[in-house]
Amino acid sequence: MKTQIPYINIHTHQPDPLLDGSIVSIRNIALNQHEAIPAEQRCSIGLHPWYIDGHTAASLQQLRSGLKQAAVVAVGECGLDKNIAVPFLEQQAVFEQQIQLAAEFQKPLIIHCVRAFQEVLTTLSKSQFTLPVIFHGYRKNWILAQQLIGKGYYLSIGAHCLDGSQDDILKNMPLEQLFLETDTHTAIQIERIYQYVASVKSIPLVQLMQAVYDNYRRVFAD
Repeated sequence: MKTQIPYINIHTHQPDPLLDGSIVSIRNIALNQHEAIPAEQRCSIGLHPWYIDGHTAASLQQLRSGLKQAAVVAVGECGLDKNIAVPFLEQQAVFEQQIQLAAEFQKPLIIHCVRAFQEVLTTLSKSQFTLPVIFHGYRKNWILAQQLIGKGYYLSIGAHCLDGSQDDILKNMPLEQLFLETDTHTAIQIERIYQYVASVKSIPLVQLMQAVYDNYRRVFAD
């Protein structure tokens, strides 16, 4: 018998592949890359650190306006990245402003973080941000994962886990703080990631689906 629990794809750059309710996706929209907010599909909107430029003020105003739209359920992806040429202090300032807007509009954050986890944690702490935070595309070690989940944050694991590199994290990761995603991958379906994670955790697929769905409802309560 087919389960009624949908697969949750917490972070994708693609439109919904199906319209039958079997998959619920949150589509990422980078406002500073001139992406349009979809009218129907649930989405997160933000200023990606890769694309920060001289038009930040206008992009932030667009973010403020966009957060009033019903389809927008989160701010992001936003964050800090030490692997890019954009000055770190400039990234920091834009990140802080997005945290403030997320707090003002009572939206969770979807975080992009590369080699800057401590700086992100410090910024969140200084901002006294108390709403849900999801670190998307997590692929670091279990020691850091423990630090993040210890603060109540969620980790989203993507298609990179299929090579076995995240098995230790997946085995230990509490279901109550786990999300799954396809991110920019177009050839890998979210169902395949769920099947792999359920196998690694030695639990039934339906149990994993229910847990992630419960997390989704908790974070993005209607």
